[in-house]
Amino acid sequence: MLDVSELSKQDMANQKEALLLNPDVQTMIQRMVDQGVYSIGSKLEKAGIVYPVLQELFPKKSEKEIKIFLDELTKADILRSKLLDKVIICPTCGSPSVYSKYNCPRCSSFDIGKKIIIEHIRCGFIGSGDKFQNGEMMICPKCKNIVTDNDYRKIGTSFECNSCGTRFEAPRMSHKCNSCEDVFTYKEAKYESLFEYELTEDTKRAVARGTLPLASIISTLKENGFDVGSRRDLLGKSGATHTFDIVARKGSALVVANFAFEPKEEDIIGLFAKKYDIDPTFTLLIALSPPTKDEETVSKAYGVKIISATGSLSIGSQIVELVDSLAKPEPKAEELSNKGTNSDKDALPESELKPKEGARKSETKDEDYSELDEAFESNRSRRHDWDSEGF
Repeated sequence: MLDVSELSKQDMANQKEALLLNPDVQTMIQRMVDQGVYSIGSKLEKAGIVYPVLQELFPKKSEKEIKIFLDELTKADILRSKLLDKVIICPTCGSPSVYSKYNCPRCSSFDIGKKIIIEHIRCGFIGSGDKFQNGEMMICPKCKNIVTDNDYRKIGTSFECNSCGTRFEAPRMSHKCNSCEDVFTYKEAKYESLFEYELTEDTKRAVARGTLPLASIISTLKENGFDVGSRRDLLGKSGATHTFDIVARKGSALVVANFAFEPKEEDIIGLFAKKYDIDPTFTLLIALSPPTKDEETVSKAYGVKIISATGSLSIGSQIVELVDSLAKPEPKAEELSNKGTNSDKDALPESELKPKEGARKSETKDEDYSELDEAFESNRSRRHDWDSEGF
């Protein structure tokens, strides 16, 4: 018989899997990947607590619907909530634009003042500081002597109502809404939580495996003329088979890529071993968080390029730019020749162009380049049979 707790776990897993396939959830996570920001922040506005990123993504959803959406993802362990603050909300209109007021506990007037209570050490009189003040001097109301800084001590504070004259230690507090001008007490106020949401570790791992952002990247590459395959195997020179999250071709350029949430050294070295056996044009590690300087140094040493999400350019667009940069035409020989030629006016005298006497002549012969040419042609001729990969 199946344990009830195990059944509950299975139900939660099924719910999570179903939510991850929800188009709204995929849109949200894809936005996170493209922007390189894996949290959803909240903001206080006159209308209430809002989530700007989700407002932009889902303009037809109300704030109430967005909050329900976030609560469902949190319950399914796709997002984790982090409490940032607690805010007072108007019970009448729901606005957080609220300020607090101090009132007299006797007559409810807001015309109250805070007083510093001091004691005249010489005669023992105790009263508020304003009663001692006489112009620029302090004079004791009881003994009429001048009071200096060394003649008194502060013993506390109190409040005094300017309307009824009542003195009290603590005022009564009320709140007033700037939007509807309703006045209410702490008992009537709504006290709501301000959250920030971020992906859970399980969801991050799903993203790093390419489960979620893969479709968007492939779509971008296909739109830009790439032949693309996901989770493809390539046969290396050694006869070993290597699996990549993305394999793409455009013209003669071969791109292979794997995913990682954080670009670690072992991921880079693992890709280098595949790169050495496959010899692609570009070997990419698609990282969903930016690399450190040390990770960038390691990746350059191994010839693995790390691509991470940025706010301005999606991962797919970065790959397109990288490959298209190879297609830029090189300067023509005659253009280079023209750049290196001086005008007739600035031309050097013929005597200056001749080699100086005793200068060493090049002993390199044409046949010395033959081995390099053969190696270059051999390297160029090494190609992958893409059609066999089924693109």
